[in-house]
Amino acid sequence: MKPRMATSLARIDARPVVDPEPAYRSPGERASEPLPGASQRQVILFLAANPAGMDRLALDREARAIQVELERSGHRDRFAFVTRWAAEPLDLLRELRRLRPTVLHFKGHGERASEPARGLYFQSSDGSPRVVSSTAVRDAIAAAGSSVKLVVLSACYSEQQAEELLTGVDCVVGMSGATGDDAAQAFAIGFYGGLGERESVAAAYRQGRAAIQLDGLDDAARPQLKVRDGVDPDQLVLAAGPR
Repeated sequence: MKPRMATSLARIDARPVVDPEPAYRSPGERASEPLPGASQRQVILFLAANPAGMDRLALDREARAIQVELERSGHRDRFAFVTRWAAEPLDLLRELRRLRPTVLHFKGHGERASEPARGLYFQSSDGSPRVVSSTAVRDAIAAAGSSVKLVVLSACYSEQQAEELLTGVDCVVGMSGATGDDAAQAFAIGFYGGLGERESVAAAYRQGRAAIQLDGLDDAARPQLKVRDGVDPDQLVLAAGPR
């Protein structure tokens, strides 16, 4: 059942975080020191995994597209985009604690709802696939991710995983089926471009869907926005600070 949306009129601005790290890094590049003067930025954590033996994904293309779109936006100084590659399960907990992100974006593979261990594919230390259940992801966010307002699951068959995360997160985007890299990238451009212009989560979501159609791409496996009961996504604005 789709969670009910509230009709609150007050805008909700996420709490700024302290000392996020620099923005986009290419795969394999190591973390560096936090950017000076970044204390008022909202952190978008891009957590990517493409284990050995699975279909290859354009992880870096999607990350770059998000970064470029944020840099073009009118409120680019209110966000810090941080990437983490070859993500292992415990990296989720570590980065939630350290970065206190407002947005968690997972790029990788999801598991069909019919599979017995429904979840997301992270990597093991040897690079092999490691399924992390939706329950485990939900519990990690509950334990260390109180700053997270929005989760984007850029992974096939992640709609049901999105539903399970709503107990601790205001909004979650999941994919209703198999989604190609081009469609995922187009959605990310429209979505994060909207957030960067201080649009609401709902408006940014609609812009992401529009971007897929404008690119002439298949929208069959549509991104789905799930909303926690009592939250109005049309009033949820993630950019910190005044206009």
